[in-house]
Amino acid sequence: MAEELHPLEEVTTIYFVRHGHTMATEMGLLYSDPSLEITEKGKLQAQAAARYIAAHRPELLLRGKAVRVAQSAQPIEEILDLKAETIEGFEEWNVGNWEGRTYLDIKKNDPDQYHQWCADPIENAPPEGESIAQLAGRIGEAMQAVSGNTRYAGKKICMVTHSGIIRSALVHALEMPVRNFWRFSVPTGSITRIDFSKNFATVQFASVRPELT
Repeated sequence: MAEELHPLEEVTTIYFVRHGHTMATEMGLLYSDPSLEITEKGKLQAQAAARYIAAHRPELLLRGKAVRVAQSAQPIEEILDLKAETIEGFEEWNVGNWEGRTYLDIKKNDPDQYHQWCADPIENAPPEGESIAQLAGRIGEAMQAVSGNTRYAGKKICMVTHSGIIRSALVHALEMPVRNFWRFSVPTGSITRIDFSKNFATVQFASVRPELT
């Protein structure tokens, strides 16, 4: 038998779904508060994402611990009759003392903090929060744990999560400098697909927004 040039590798497919719209999103607030809920618009987005995901029949449904994530996962649970598993380590970017504030508010009322952060918005962290570099490193390790877990190997998985986690997963998958983090747009209710194999990852698409009905 002739040797294969590119032997087939076991591929684990993850559909990342960002949670639905929140009032904090609408107001342009920085937030990591896990108690925030999605709006009626967010519920419509979650339902649209569920219909899209259902067509691809994932075998596992994972979600983070935040209320808005659990609410966004619920329509997927219902349409697939699949119980979501809560997964540790995928908490949103910790914005520390900037919780519930806008960048404009911080610039106006805490200009020293704002300009210090802007000097390097990847390595510098909000007061009592984490830097984007720390977030990306944390999620990179969490993604390695998931993609290397034999329980998940070769399966199609849906993970309902946050924008910071999806940006970090894209940085990790593409092995790109973390300074590209802010170049990814990840709207509420959008879906990103990444395929992971032993040797590399492939981004099939990013930030697809299913039609609302």
